Amino acid sequence: MLVPTVLVAALWSGCSVEPVRLGEMVDGGGGTFVASPDAATDAAADVVSDELMCIGTLCPVPYATCVAPGKVVHKCGTDLSRDSENCGTCGNACVEYLPLNMKSRCVAGRCELECVNRNDFIVTDNRDCNNLVDDGCEVDVRTSAENCGACGNVCAAGQSCRNGKCGCPSGKIECPFGLGTICVDPQTDDYNCGACGNACAPPQDACSPMPPETKYGCVAGKCAMKCNSRRYDCNDDIGTNGCASDGCEVGGLNDRDNCGGCGIKCKSSEQCMLVNGDGPFCTIPCGDTGMTLCPDGKCVDLLSAIDSCGFCSNACPEAGPNQVRACHKGVCALECEEGFADCNADQSDGCETNLRSHPNHCGACGNGCNVALGQPCVEGKCLMTTCDEPGAR
Repeated sequence: MLVPTVLVAALWSGCSVEPVRLGEMVDGGGGTFVASPDAATDAAADVVSDELMCIGTLCPVPYATCVAPGKVVHKCGTDLSRDSENCGTCGNACVEYLPLNMKSRCVAGRCELECVNRNDFIVTDNRDCNNLVDDGCEVDVRTSAENCGACGNVCAAGQSCRNGKCGCPSGKIECPFGLGTICVDPQTDDYNCGACGNACAPPQDACSPMPPETKYGCVAGKCAMKCNSRRYDCNDDIGTNGCASDGCEVGGLNDRDNCGGCGIKCKSSEQCMLVNGDGPFCTIPCGDTGMTLCPDGKCVDLLSAIDSCGFCSNACPEAGPNQVRACHKGVCALECEEGFADCNADQSDGCETNLRSHPNHCGACGNGCNVALGQPCVEGKCLMTTCDEPGAR
């Protein structure tokens, strides 16, 4: 009598569980039959192509069990290919060199150096332009005139480097400011009018009183009378009537006929208003777009904004370990980062469970592996292996 090879293998391996076909659910303690990739095999064929799978107990490459003081450690819970505290082998930590604007991270089991910004308050783009590890990432290419935007990109004489670009944008000039320089528009800058350092001040024959909503400042590169912010001289009489002018008679917010400038008319569906603190502009009111105009002048979706959830300025609470803040339909929520879960239903410790490696919560809360036989959870799945592999149970 012919005996199928899979049954012989089952008897030899010592697996006593019921065979399970691919696609059926099995708890962590069960072995499983896995269907052959060739599902189209003739049903009349005498050869049985199923492969027997048993519980795995040894960590597959590149996983390991690395003990760390004060930390919960799961069997095979460390990925040696990318864990910066256990890179390539347990205990081999990739070191940070923050004073040198440099740190190392684990890539394919090796610590690799990379440049970082160590200042939380100033944006930098640090690079290693001299290829010397000793001084780290020594150059900020956002501000270095010798390495502007990239190592070796030298700005012309007298030019500074701003945000990785040499000199100032078209129409602006570079003027001294504080301990450095600043780019200004010489046509409108009241302190650098026409040239650096030419500050506009009221002349000896200044109007007294000044026409309404006016001041002395820079107009077309020359010091003259000009309008206050968001006010406009739409009848153009300042230049002709001088002190007798009616000043800047038009403007302010909510002027739908002169919104942001003379003659700029808003459509019937629009209002003249600030948009995110700028403007004014002709724009569709917040309420007509399903949003709310908050006191800071910004249109906000109160149903989803984490800093204005449900009502303006209602910031959702800070996230706990392995959590992210969220606002759903105007209600704050704390959600788990991918791969983590709150299996103990205790918000105080956040999403405490690592579903990728926890043997009692493998892939989902309550999904336990066969811990008694030594089965680990690897990347959210209870480890199974072919029955002829070392450590198979």
